[in-house]
Amino acid sequence: MAKATLDALDVRILQQLQIDGRMAFTRIADEVGVSEATVRARVGRLTRTRTVRFVANVDAGDLGLVEAYLGVRVQGPALDRAIAAITAVPEVPYAAACSGPYDILCEVVCRDNDDLLRLLMDIRRAPGVWSIETITVLKIHKDDWRYEALLARD
Repeated sequence: MAKATLDALDVRILQQLQIDGRMAFTRIADEVGVSEATVRARVGRLTRTRTVRFVANVDAGDLGLVEAYLGVRVQGPALDRAIAAITAVPEVPYAAACSGPYDILCEVVCRDNDDLLRLLMDIRRAPGVWSIETITVLKIHKDDWRYEALLARD
């Protein structure tokens, strides 16, 4: 599905949701100066297009899980096949094609180090994968997904 094109009202609504993702539509409507129905329709459209997703952000370490980031290098024209193989792995909640030293950057969450080792071996078998650098998360010091400063437009 295509991403939504955002206008100034969408941005103002998103600023309110970045402050509190559970904020009532009536309160958002009051803050941005439109009707509750307008906010509901806008948030519905942004949700349908996956511009906005409402989830509980949980620290994997607090659950006793191992979290790591993988920088994956892919050889030749196999990027699409490598991404397809990696994103099919349940322990991979985030994967992105990127520029820089890696072709793919992904987050993995595993039960323990043995599970992480098994996962790394599986990903090494993905088409075209020739190198993986692993960065294990020891402790999260900031995990803030709010972009209101970046959304602020004059």
